[in-house]
Amino acid sequence: MGVNWDDLRFLLELRRAGSLGAAARALKVESSTMSRRLASLEGALGTQLAARTPEGLVLNDAGELAAEFAETIDAGIGELLRRIGGDDQREEGLVRVSATESMTPFLMRGLQALRKAYPNIQVQLVVSNAAIDLVRREADVAIRLFREQNPVLVTRKLCDVGWSVYAARTHAEQRGLTVGAAPSPGWLDGQAIVSYRGPPARSAGGAWLSANTRREDVVLSCESVQAVASAVKAGLGVSALPCFVGCDDPTLVRITPDVVASVEAFMVIPPDHRRTVRVRIVTDALAHLFEQERAVLAGIETAS
Repeated sequence: MGVNWDDLRFLLELRRAGSLGAAARALKVESSTMSRRLASLEGALGTQLAARTPEGLVLNDAGELAAEFAETIDAGIGELLRRIGGDDQREEGLVRVSATESMTPFLMRGLQALRKAYPNIQVQLVVSNAAIDLVRREADVAIRLFREQNPVLVTRKLCDVGWSVYAARTHAEQRGLTVGAAPSPGWLDGQAIVSYRGPPARSAGGAWLSANTRREDVVLSCESVQAVASAVKAGLGVSALPCFVGCDDPTLVRITPDVVASVEAFMVIPPDHRRTVRVRIVTDALAHLFEQERAVLAGIETAS
């Protein structure tokens, strides 16, 4: 008895959705159909692929292995359809770009010219502070502030991103903060600090802020760069911000003349997209934007 690809497709959706009910809804079938397809695949392979638990169906080792093969087959079929259909060579279509929330306003600068030059290319921004899975096609391009470890993906360094200390102009005046002066040891002691928590606390700027401020001085902590920037703008305190975020707001002043932390920015794509014209057009436009704004991103100069 041979393996039916449709049965594998149902198994793959079960793995992606995490539950029988969610997979059935995604495929627009009844849960009984999902169960029947799973049983058919188990019969063809001669082994059980999932175990029933109080939380629902959970794939066992054999099920995970079968799902991995199904993932590879699904990606191969998608690639075949793109190549045969000629989609890879057209200057049109959808390109999904993943970036953090703080990076999206900056990316908008490069999309206007792209839109004028290639009106048939639609860019979809996938805003997430988590690492989007490019292998599973959750996005076509990712802008990341860390070096990708998956050797399958194609990685290109874009620039260095600097962080500096910012405050609202009125807050700096009220607290006697000297703008642009080299800070002395302990200069932030007693200042109201807006800190990071969650993943941003592990960023270059978040780690520097934690190491150079006292816990008792923290007046607010936030789980995103944008939230911290909003709190600083409101005059709640000072904080470390990426320079491309801080320099864009005229109500903020940069306290430290030099960057206090720096991180590398990378553009990452799946390997098969190197030959996809619409993706290459978007990545070229983004690379041009980062090159054009390299000094601002690094914190060497302010935005024009």
